[in-house]
Amino acid sequence: MFESAVVGGAMIVGLTGIVNSIVMFEVLGRKRGSSFLKSLHRWLGLFFTGIFTALFIYMLPRLAFFANVPVNYLFHGLIAVAVFVLLLAKLCVVRRYRAYTGSLPSLGFYVMLGTILVVLTSAALELLKNLSH
Repeated sequence: MFESAVVGGAMIVGLTGIVNSIVMFEVLGRKRGSSFLKSLHRWLGLFFTGIFTALFIYMLPRLAFFANVPVNYLFHGLIAVAVFVLLLAKLCVVRRYRAYTGSLPSLGFYVMLGTILVVLTSAALELLKNLSH
């Protein structure tokens, strides 16, 4: 039961990340970005960060057992750690190091790309396994 909640949480994180990236692409692609869309991006980002961090903390102890595991689990864990580090970097730039705000779109794109890879190597594979039975 709880494992299906984790898979559902991973899917929510993936969808939220993609929607949030599309919102920011819309803001950056226009000459004048909408304040509503900027605010929506901020709140979706906080939601994404909260759920991703909760799942990351829950799954972190499982990294200790990465001896003799399938490659997709190892890849999943390493990409998740990378996404977590990128999220921390993005939050540091937003909150503290404003001189580097030009790097925020790139950091956001890499977070989205990493999130898609994390979801594809976990929740999508589990969903496919469950559908085939």
